[in-house]
Amino acid sequence: MKIRLIRENPRSICFCEFSGFDVFRQISFQAIQSLAVSMKRPYYISMKPVICNYYVTYRCDARCGYCTIWRENTLPASHESSPGIVCRNLGDVKLLGVKVVDFTGGEPLLYDGLPEVLAYAKNIGLITTVTTNGIRYLERASELYGLIDYLQFSLDAVDKEAHDSSRGVPSFDRVMEGIDVALMLDERPTFIHTVTDENLGKVPDVIVFARSMNIPLFLNPCFAYSGITGLSSKGAVELGEMARGPGVTLDRGFLRFLADGGNRRSFPRCLAISSTVVISPDDKLLLPCFHHKTKALPINGRLIALRNSSEVQSERKREGRYGFCDGCAINCYIRASLFRRFDRYFLPSIFSAVKYVYEYHRVDS
Repeated sequence: MKIRLIRENPRSICFCEFSGFDVFRQISFQAIQSLAVSMKRPYYISMKPVICNYYVTYRCDARCGYCTIWRENTLPASHESSPGIVCRNLGDVKLLGVKVVDFTGGEPLLYDGLPEVLAYAKNIGLITTVTTNGIRYLERASELYGLIDYLQFSLDAVDKEAHDSSRGVPSFDRVMEGIDVALMLDERPTFIHTVTDENLGKVPDVIVFARSMNIPLFLNPCFAYSGITGLSSKGAVELGEMARGPGVTLDRGFLRFLADGGNRRSFPRCLAISSTVVISPDDKLLLPCFHHKTKALPINGRLIALRNSSEVQSERKREGRYGFCDGCAINCYIRASLFRRFDRYFLPSIFSAVKYVYEYHRVDS
């Protein structure tokens, strides 16, 4: 991998939810490079995008209160890309330098072609991640077997009533059954728990529950967007105190960033366009990100040319500096930023990544 040090105004990259050892090793190498240079003037490592957030569908069979996708994004299955189109784009993102593809939605298991595109991604060397509400996992587990490197089940509470109320549909039993089936198939499932100010006090219960099942738990601070209230700065500090000990991980660098008030346009940390390729179900490149998209450019088999076009490059110069970027802390587009510059977020993020990889593999021992 070619790495080039550049000196420029403070900018950053994004690395989404999960890093396997291979990705962690590469990002850690870049982080060590940035640590080695002068701290008096901002140096950054120029790199290709590392992750693709591929929205294979906007359809969802849950109705979570902290998510607007099921309310605001309507696209029938007939308008979703065929597996052939998705695979073509995956080949291109691989050529662009992407290491991880997160198949997301909506509920990604509602996309019929998911096994096919997962298999293709694995065959070309991409690390695959899927987060599911668990409702459809039982009926699709066998065809998904061995295709997902990081399989996460959303868990909102440790009791059925509270979880189902948060999800807006009955799903707690399906999550528990899905975990059992995944374990029987020798998959390595994890829990992801979205933390809000409202459920913050229940986090210790979730930690105890996950430990009792010997399932790694990733705590995901809820971020603010489109009328959704994210975890407050005070809540971020409290969460950091709760999330200690074995079996539980979170990005402490990101948590500190959130507690500090998020992105600043005058000193931006987000490089959503540079670091992340975001593709919609109907084959469009979303800029600067999904949550604050201002442009949706048709791909039509020309993803590489589109990424290198003057239009995209012009938008890239504005990343982290749009009007809506002030105070933004959307972790999908912030977390890898913390690996790009040696500051108060750098080491906590590095150590958190190490702990995640350790906890993920610890369950095998």
